[in-house]
Amino acid sequence: MLTNYLKIALRNLSRNKLFSLVNIIGLSLSMAVGIGMLTSLKANFETDHFHPYLERTFRILTDATAPESKTRWATTPQPIASSIRQMSPVEDVVQVRQGGTVRVLTGKGEIDIRTVFTEPSFFNVFGFSLVSGNASMALQSPQTVLLSQPVALRLFGGQDAVGQTVLFDGLGLFTVAGIIQEPPLRTHLPVEAVFSLQAARSLEKNGRIPALSEEWTDYKSTATYALLRSADDAPAFNQLLSRLYPKSQQAGQRQTLAFSAQPLEDITPWDPAIRNDLHAGTNWSGIGLNLFLVAALTLLAAFNYTSLSLARSLTRAKEVGIRKASGALGNQIMSQFLTESTLIALLSLLVGFFLWYSVINSGWLPQSDARASWPDASLMGWLCLYALLTGLAAGAIPAGFLARFQPVEVLRNLQTIRLFRGVGFYRVLIVIQFAVTTMLMVFLVVLRDVGVKTSDRLRGVLPTNVVLLSLRGESAATLRLQLEQLSQVRRVTATNQVAVYPAMNTCTLRVAGVPTARTVVSKAIDETYVPVFGLTMRAGRNLPPNRSSNREQYVLINEMLARQLPGNKPETAVGQRIRLDSAEVFVAGVVVEPDAQLAPAQATVYRYQPNLATLLALQTEPGSEAAVMERSRRIWQQLVPNRLPEVYRYDQKIHEDFQSGFGQLNTFFGFFCGLVMLVACLGILGISAYAVEVRTREIGIRRTLGAGPGEVIWTMSKTFVKLLMWAGAFGIPAGWFCGKLLRDRMASSVDLGPENLLMAFGLVSLVAALTVLSQTIRASWIKPADVLRGE
Repeated sequence: MLTNYLKIALRNLSRNKLFSLVNIIGLSLSMAVGIGMLTSLKANFETDHFHPYLERTFRILTDATAPESKTRWATTPQPIASSIRQMSPVEDVVQVRQGGTVRVLTGKGEIDIRTVFTEPSFFNVFGFSLVSGNASMALQSPQTVLLSQPVALRLFGGQDAVGQTVLFDGLGLFTVAGIIQEPPLRTHLPVEAVFSLQAARSLEKNGRIPALSEEWTDYKSTATYALLRSADDAPAFNQLLSRLYPKSQQAGQRQTLAFSAQPLEDITPWDPAIRNDLHAGTNWSGIGLNLFLVAALTLLAAFNYTSLSLARSLTRAKEVGIRKASGALGNQIMSQFLTESTLIALLSLLVGFFLWYSVINSGWLPQSDARASWPDASLMGWLCLYALLTGLAAGAIPAGFLARFQPVEVLRNLQTIRLFRGVGFYRVLIVIQFAVTTMLMVFLVVLRDVGVKTSDRLRGVLPTNVVLLSLRGESAATLRLQLEQLSQVRRVTATNQVAVYPAMNTCTLRVAGVPTARTVVSKAIDETYVPVFGLTMRAGRNLPPNRSSNREQYVLINEMLARQLPGNKPETAVGQRIRLDSAEVFVAGVVVEPDAQLAPAQATVYRYQPNLATLLALQTEPGSEAAVMERSRRIWQQLVPNRLPEVYRYDQKIHEDFQSGFGQLNTFFGFFCGLVMLVACLGILGISAYAVEVRTREIGIRRTLGAGPGEVIWTMSKTFVKLLMWAGAFGIPAGWFCGKLLRDRMASSVDLGPENLLMAFGLVSLVAALTVLSQTIRASWIKPADVLRGE
């Protein structure tokens, strides 16, 4: 029976080449994206599954509790390892200290490499292996490093990297002792350059990295893992961890630490509540969003098959009537049409495979993603199920319609025509497709408008004569003294955050008369911050030169925070005494922040804390920025010879960062919107082509009675114009709602006026109209004599 269905399905597909081609192209495009997303999700769930003792390996989490907040961290204090090693359920312990991104100077320029420090047990607990070299020896020496295969290739090309030396900026010269093989699956511990913990202690002594090896108060830099003797020991291990009492708490610290064990397999999907978990993969919300996008895009493409099948129902109805008159049952008819839709879905899956892996092999995607995407038996099973469900969803409605017809009704031409002209479901599907396209286009137009206007505002508020020098952990005092002596430099300020960026640090704010404390963001500045970045004061005055090196006396606040203090006005906030953490300070003034903030406005306090500065900002004489940058590099190289300088113009750096982040967002939505529009246009292309085909006789009669080309084109196109108007009626409000969500989230003004809404709908309508005209214009070329010759 199935063989007969397939033969009939193949015969029908070959007879209707345009119908088959349109459906296969639309479905294959959506399935190519679906294949990519599903393979990425599969790789996400298989993260770390190559480790040999997955069920017995646990990561230690830190719960940090303060009076005002409680946070959970994927890292621990480094001294905790000695306590864990003494616990009876523990077989082995490994610590991985994050070293951050370090630059390496090569013959082709500078490259950034992620660094970690660990110990020989790293290769006992985890499933990493070496292509060459001795792991246990490499991780016991303070002068050696292990490199991943991609990093070794970037540094040394095809040469043997073992024994070569690499100069890591700020760390020193290290000898390559081995090459780490690329893991077969994703991992939450991506390694590029691995040093020993002995190297970390040596660098601490030299002052090149912070001294954390014996610090219980620092729990944000080192991840600790325990290999238990048995997975059943996990409850007992958690009990032992709960009894750990750090020395810092014995010293009366306000913050208390508690520890717990997390199974290695539970790290992915990522839990957003756990901080410092940088490579744990996608969380459940992201997984749900990916699945929704796959389903939505595939259904939109499947609508093409449904709408084309319903539009062709008149032709297929006669076939159904004849088959039923010959004894075919309703379920047999339905099975036949479902076989056809499933066959198209499977063919589309094959084409989708070709498209997806062509993209991968082209090098547009990272190699790790390409490796993770190659199918195995389980993935092929899921993808075949995906194609099967797509085929059933696409063919269910037309198969149900056709299977219900009675032979007598179907074979009466007049009744059949009335019946099928009353079926408008395919028109609903066209409206849905173009309504979704309009919604996405409105959002894309609004998003691009935000980008253009934000970029213009940045040009208006960013001073062009400010140069930034990253301190990279170095002290600001000596560098600042040298830089202030440059003749082209007006002022120098030390800070940890430039003006338009959101603050990263927080502090606890208490106000007299208000019983509850609150958390606000803070920026570390000095008294020259306001003039260097060209800020103005709404009320009060700038920070006075703070002569006390032991305590803060004055702070600045922004307008949002000023309106949240007693009095609710910037003027009344000036002079108020507030408490920040343990410091009693006075509000000296209220700052007007730049109009082009790159994040939603937050209640912000500007604290006199130059000792926390991470960069120096130099206000130069106009036009001397390039000369100051060059002189700054020379001063840095004289004072810090073992580190490479990071110097850049303030306005250019902000624009580059903004364009990079916003460009990725625009690219994603632009690609998705273009794909949805292409799928929708393929559907309307097929239906308009079929409409011209079945109405050829009618067109010939109209031409004989004197209808002109324009009248014929309008007659064939007006139905589609009405459908586009309905799509706009639904899509424009939906796009406006999405834009409103964007406006609520972003600090930049979002223009939801009629110009952007109509521009978006106009673009969709123009593309759809051209698609329809590409077929209906053929109707004006029909010669009546050729059509009516056989009548």
